[in-house]
Order: sequence, then structure tokens, then C-alpha cells
Amino acid sequence: MSTQAHASDESSLKLSYADTVLAEITRKRQVWLAAQAGMPQRDIARGAHMSQSTVHRVLKQAQITGTDESIEEIVLSRFVGVIDTPTMMERLAGYRRWVPRVIDPVDGILPGDSQAEVEALVDDGFLSDDEADAILDAHG
Repeated sequence: MSTQAHASDESSLKLSYADTVLAEITRKRQVWLAAQAGMPQRDIARGAHMSQSTVHRVLKQAQITGTDESIEEIVLSRFVGVIDTPTMMERLAGYRRWVPRVIDPVDGILPGDSQAEVEALVDDGFLSDDEADAILDAHG
């Protein structure tokens, strides 16, 4: 297999991954909105082709984590072409749910910080180093 064909396959796989993640985020958000509108979980489950227990889990998770855009959602939206780079950078610079990196003297870097999420998106090839630096600079 040529290098060009391999690169094309990798790009297609990344695009498929991004589409799948964004579709699942949209699905979960729609489940949340249906529940907020008063639709019974049984009806949501039928409409979303999920079990009622899955609907219940999605709703519990949404109560804990919220339904606002995530860093990953913003970056993947740019990757699939839903938004452009300036829009992505603007949203990420103003991201309100930014979790600062915490370094514990015993445990080291604690998981769940936004910087780690940005770094993972760079490692996965969805953000450039320059874009990541600009995002991190915007959050001090």
C-alpha cells in the first residue's frame, strides 16, 4: 500500500470517528431535550432506538456533566466542516467550562483537566500545536 493511500485511509477513519462522536453527542442532547419537554422515558427510548435503561443513564449523565458544548465537540465540528477554524478558535478561547490543570503533590497531575483534553486532540491529529498553544494562552 502506498503512503498516499495509507494517509487517505487514516483521514477517512478520523472523519468517520469524528462523525460518530458528533452524532452520539447530538443523540444524547436530543434525549435530554425530549425529557426536558416532558416526554416519558419509554417514548424517548422508542424514538431514539435505545433501551429505557440507556435513556435513564444518558439523563443522569447529562444532569452531572451538563449538555453544553465540549472541547472535543467544538474541535470535531471544525474537523468535519460544520464550523471554520476562526469560529472554533473563538469558541475555545471563550470556553466557560475550562478546568484548570491541578498538580497534586502526592498524585501528580489530576485527571480531567481541559489542557489534557486539548493535548489529546493534538496527539490525535485534530488540532495543530499552534492552535493548541493559542487555546492554552487564552486560558492563562
